[in-house]
Amino acid sequence: MTFLFTCPHCQSQTEVEDEYSGRTGDCVVCGREITMPEFAGSRRMGNRPGKRNKSAIWFVAAGLALLLIGAGLIAAVQVGSRTAKKIRTGRQRLSSIKNLEKIASALNAYAADHGVYPAPYTVDAAGRKLHSWRVTILPYLDEDGLYNQIDKDVPWNEGENQMLLYSQTPAVYRHPESSSWGTGTVYHLVTGAGTLFPSTGPLGPRQVTDGATKTILLAEGQMNTMTESWMEPYDLDIGSVGGLINPPSGNGLGGATDGGVCVATVEGSGYFLPDTTPPLTVQALITPTGGEPLSDDVLDEWASTQP
Repeated sequence: MTFLFTCPHCQSQTEVEDEYSGRTGDCVVCGREITMPEFAGSRRMGNRPGKRNKSAIWFVAAGLALLLIGAGLIAAVQVGSRTAKKIRTGRQRLSSIKNLEKIASALNAYAADHGVYPAPYTVDAAGRKLHSWRVTILPYLDEDGLYNQIDKDVPWNEGENQMLLYSQTPAVYRHPESSSWGTGTVYHLVTGAGTLFPSTGPLGPRQVTDGATKTILLAEGQMNTMTESWMEPYDLDIGSVGGLINPPSGNGLGGATDGGVCVATVEGSGYFLPDTTPPLTVQALITPTGGEPLSDDVLDEWASTQP
């Protein structure tokens, strides 16, 4: 018999067999120590909560396994393939959200110094695209050394910049599901009319009238639209996104993280929006001055619907 256990630290939920009643281990999502309660009707009433049995072996039984977390090891309680997938997806989401929050913090630090967010890309005198905003904010990510190696006067894929395409990719731009040697990224701004980044020039946090907690600053895109390099001047266009998450066409938000999209707001917090989020709500979250009637906790509300 299985019971639904909620971690007291991160509030993640996991199905657990009653034979693990009273045992102590590590949460599969946040990694902190937890003790399973004595489930009602448990077949195993020994090993009371709070008494850690260091010699206890967490073994495979009826499709359930507990893998101990150690340095560089992955721990998971598996209740069939469904629970294993939930654990993997949960870690994936948390890791991507942390990346987005770091990037959002850097974007906001830039805006604090310049009054507005960086332009999606830099251009030369002839109007030719040179580098992405991801290059511009490197100093705000403590990547001054890399920033100084880049030739900002020539495009991202020309001259000595070509060598950097394959040798140095900031970890914060790597999605947890991307290969460790890849150079592309799925973290994008949403650009176009009515967004924070219209063709007339970027806005700043003070120009966001819809609320910093209700306006998306950046989001994940599709894996199949991953940039060739994090330096490449490419982002999502509002005209193509259309408020959809994980659409079959592959043109909407999401596609990098299972079941939805990870985003970060102007306020700097990261969230996961399931692909069941209404397109009109997504569009309202993208526009900084649209005046749409969204509740103050709209992102918390939709994030709470995730499995």
